[in-house]
Amino acid sequence: MTHNKQPRRWARSYSIVDHQLIHAGFFHKLTPYALGLYLFLVTVGDRCGKSFYSEIMIRNILRFSKTTYDGALDELLRSRLIEFRPPYFWVLNLPLPDSKQINSFLS
Repeated sequence: MTHNKQPRRWARSYSIVDHQLIHAGFFHKLTPYALGLYLFLVTVGDRCGKSFYSEIMIRNILRFSKTTYDGALDELLRSRLIEFRPPYFWVLNLPLPDSKQINSFLS
């Protein structure tokens, strides 16, 4: 059997998206717009999750209308995935899995 060895691509920097985002059900709870904004904030945040991008810049990059941006931001705040104290955003730690989730991982 032949394995196709492709060269690895290395980025200059990385962000981490926690698997708990899926396991805690956020993919089912959040709209695609909120998930897009979350991914953007994870990507641009520093090692502490802090970032500063203006609303206009974020809306231009993500191609969000004002209404879409406001709704996505509200979802992330209500879900406690981020904090926003203008002009800064912080991506927060995801909630720890409950015992039911842990047992489903182990089975």
